[in-house]
Amino acid sequence: MQKLIFDYTVQSNLRVLGQPLPPEHHSGLTALGVDPSKPLLPAYPVETYTALIDFITGRLWPELPQEEAGFELGRAFMRSYRETLMGKAVFSVTKVLGPHRTLERMSRNFRSANNYTETRLRKVGPSTYELWFNYALRTAYFRGLLTEALEKAGARGISVTLAASGASGEATFRISWTE
Repeated sequence: MQKLIFDYTVQSNLRVLGQPLPPEHHSGLTALGVDPSKPLLPAYPVETYTALIDFITGRLWPELPQEEAGFELGRAFMRSYRETLMGKAVFSVTKVLGPHRTLERMSRNFRSANNYTETRLRKVGPSTYELWFNYALRTAYFRGLLTEALEKAGARGISVTLAASGASGEATFRISWTE
């Protein structure tokens, strides 16, 4: 099965670049296979999406190390995603559910963005979890989006760290917060 990222997820990242898109970004995006002068495709290969993440972090945070830039993009993506129709629906539910139940629904939340994400959640303390992803190549990006999402779900003093990662893309994050 080809791993695909859905169009509104790509669109949320493109909005982080600024709207309207600065002209200097058009040729770089088109070279990646994301032509901003045309309607977005319904879905993009995960390789295109990963290249898009690298492109955006390099343009918006060139002075930061890749890890920090990825974290910043993950947070910015979630802020942008919250403005989409799908994002508004997801975030209205997470506010009601709170951080514990939001984590329990993580596979469902990510499946609204792509066709491949699977997660497993393990509770290791009152407000501490380990969240495994079957595929999370840009782990700093994932740390940023998890941090932003869980803060919006009501978590305070949140910490999201990479606990483990593997060569085939799997990753485990340790997530904790104060109640």
